[in-house]
Amino acid sequence: MVLVRKKFLSLSMLVIALVSISGAASARTVTDQGGNVVTVPDKVDRVVIVAPWPLASVYCLYMGSGEKLVGVHPAIKSAGEFSHLMKVAPQIADCESDFIKVDDINIESLMKLEPDVVLYSSSNAANAEQIRNAGIPAVGFSVSIAKFNTVETVNSWVKLLGEVFGEEDRASGITEYGREVAAMIKERIGDIPKEDMPSALMLYHYDDTQILASGSTFFGQYWCDATGMRSVSENMKGSGIEVNMEQIYEWAPDMIFVTNFVPYLAEDFYSNVIPGEDWSGVPAVINRQVHKFPLGMYRWFPPSSDSALTLLWLAKKAHPDLFADIDLDAEIKTYYKRFYNVTLTDEEVARIYNPPREAASGSF
Repeated sequence: MVLVRKKFLSLSMLVIALVSISGAASARTVTDQGGNVVTVPDKVDRVVIVAPWPLASVYCLYMGSGEKLVGVHPAIKSAGEFSHLMKVAPQIADCESDFIKVDDINIESLMKLEPDVVLYSSSNAANAEQIRNAGIPAVGFSVSIAKFNTVETVNSWVKLLGEVFGEEDRASGITEYGREVAAMIKERIGDIPKEDMPSALMLYHYDDTQILASGSTFFGQYWCDATGMRSVSENMKGSGIEVNMEQIYEWAPDMIFVTNFVPYLAEDFYSNVIPGEDWSGVPAVINRQVHKFPLGMYRWFPPSSDSALTLLWLAKKAHPDLFADIDLDAEIKTYYKRFYNVTLTDEEVARIYNPPREAASGSF
């Protein structure tokens, strides 16, 4: 009986070894944005996205749909309710999301999804360890891989997706469009002295407990540098920098850009109805130059599949005369048709420009 058991175990181990060898032959390695070498199956059919949340929009841009997604972070699904993500990728509505709460993964629930690969934030070492310990390939994506240059961040994500899926050539038209837009804007604003550029406050987060400006090492600084504005917080290193109204009055920004992580709308500033603060004496408010970031496939402040369009929107706000020839409505419609195969109506474009306060979220 012992001999039979030993033979059975030996046979089982041989089968496992043969399966491993077979699997290894149909797998390949990629280096993710955390510097990890990851072995992924040659054919990836089941995908889970944990983070970064904007990655889902880039994934759908790359794939042309939500095809192969079986699980996403619940924040991705909630963002989709107010964006065009669900229109391009209705599959997301059926994706499982109860495998994670905030950053805590329930590994048993994740494994039930049988993912071929999990995409996660390369800055979250705890998530990486959990996923890899479960024997699931985990590929890390970084929001700061291009020093907060959102267009190049998106391009790098598309490139890595191409490596994960073994279809690198799918990135061509996407990356070139963003670079062409960035180069065109850079050329037009190149002769403007910095002192003549409008000053801008990028209001990253704002609630009844704190006001956070986008610091010098965050997306707001890139947006200002790339579109010809002076960030009022450019000397404050960090991402979300806590400030008060005294500081804002001292800065006296010409323009204020409010992210989609803030529930307040431009009219709240103009009507001066935000509790606890008096915005009425700020130049941007006086001159009605408060602008809420649009919401397309995802929120337009962090990297998203719409980042090239964000550049155009900001450039037109900062320098309306220089970019008067750019029909942004037409550009958005053309972009969505070309890359998402979606035909937008005038009303849908208007909704991109005017996200409701209910679409606000605390972070990206």
